[in-house]
Amino acid sequence: MNDASPTLPAIGTAENPVLAAGVVLWTGTPTEPRFLLLQNARHGTWSFAKGHLEAGESVLAGALREVEEETGLCLTHDALDSVFADTSIYQPNDQDWKRVVYYLARIPVAEGALQVSKEHQAVTWLDKERAVEQLGFSDLRRTLLRAATRLCVLAEA
Repeated sequence: MNDASPTLPAIGTAENPVLAAGVVLWTGTPTEPRFLLLQNARHGTWSFAKGHLEAGESVLAGALREVEEETGLCLTHDALDSVFADTSIYQPNDQDWKRVVYYLARIPVAEGALQVSKEHQAVTWLDKERAVEQLGFSDLRRTLLRAATRLCVLAEA
């Protein structure tokens, strides 16, 4: 009998990606939503509010913390859509592999009430078509389209 415990592959590999979480924030109505996109100040790409998890932090707690840090919005678990969660696994520019879990939430404040962090140089609210055009990565476009599909389901309910 072998008493050796199996070990996880190194963090940042495809088998054990760095964990991150975020929220696709929207406003408007489910039939005419506008999505929040943030432009990263370091590399200029557009994305959703998201970031790496802290040690011992759950994915959900990390997503809520990142939204607050990056937008000033203090969301609770109840603000998140109870059905939507989308996962993306990718490797940016030969760096560590990442796994991001995105939730979906309608923002509870006016569009102009955000306090965007210094991590971002710009912020915009776009309809689905323009947001898809603005997002530079296919995984982000896929997440946005899945979120929009979820909103269509809500609109029909």
